[in-house]
Amino acid sequence: MNRRLISVLLIVVSMFAGVSLWAQANETYGMVVFLKGSEFFNWCYAGMVDAAKELGVKTELQGPADWDATKEAIAIDQLVAKKEAGILATAGDAKTMNNSINKAVAAKIPVITFDSDAPDSNRLCFASTESYAAGYLAGKTMAGWLKGKGHIGISTNVGPDHLKRRVQGFQDAIAKYGPDIKVTVVNDEGDVAKAATVIQAMLQANPDMNGVFGAHGNPGPGAAAAVRALHLQGKVAIMAFDFGGPVIELIDKGEIKGTVGQSPYLMGYMAMKLAYQARHPWAAPIKSSTGFGLLPNFVDTGVTILGKDDVAPFKNPPKF
Repeated sequence: MNRRLISVLLIVVSMFAGVSLWAQANETYGMVVFLKGSEFFNWCYAGMVDAAKELGVKTELQGPADWDATKEAIAIDQLVAKKEAGILATAGDAKTMNNSINKAVAAKIPVITFDSDAPDSNRLCFASTESYAAGYLAGKTMAGWLKGKGHIGISTNVGPDHLKRRVQGFQDAIAKYGPDIKVTVVNDEGDVAKAATVIQAMLQANPDMNGVFGAHGNPGPGAAAAVRALHLQGKVAIMAFDFGGPVIELIDKGEIKGTVGQSPYLMGYMAMKLAYQARHPWAAPIKSSTGFGLLPNFVDTGVTILGKDDVAPFKNPPKF
């Protein structure tokens, strides 16, 4: 091969590389959440932003300020209309967003779910805590706290798939490690004030109750308020979920004994990387029959139980 031909080939390669880099720099990926502004989802978005910087692409955050999967579906439709390069979405419930997710994928826009799945949709991958395992760890831990005896109330929102799995894992762990512990479940509808009300009523109706498990971020503070109102501090152990500011403050005060710490930053970071891989299938040596890049069906981002000595790193959450 002569030098002139080599030079021409190098110019062509550099031109295509330049086009590719330009295209990537002009790609925007959207994240859709069901509680925009919450500390948890700000951690998720921080992970997405950092991954996007590494990849040289742009991001935006969308979603309602209240727990509403219908508004999330609308947000996905709007991102599809804008021809976003990819969508990261957490499902406010397991079914409402299916049609919008399916339309996005049909339009060749990869959708990665995180935190809460839409398992019956055509999403490409789910990056999250393994919810059953998280609930199981919480149940095993609380059974140890209560020495295998007593009565635990569970406060949850009955709609989302991931919360159903958490509660099931918790109940299964209690059945194994605390078979003498009774369990009662109440529906807090995803709201802190509602959680405080239903938990207080539950404690009043069950004077033998010595533990409360909040299956998502809101009922931990609600449980603390209910216990405080009934002057049951020191008599009811509270296991919260996640590490929002109110939970951390109540752990520091001793009103919440511990919390199940997820990895929301890692959820956003991994989901962004997966969406990019789906969008750029040529970056992997093995291709997928879907036309997107080859992805796993699920990525577990893990949990740990956090107590008073463990929460310092989470006291300054990102803001968007």
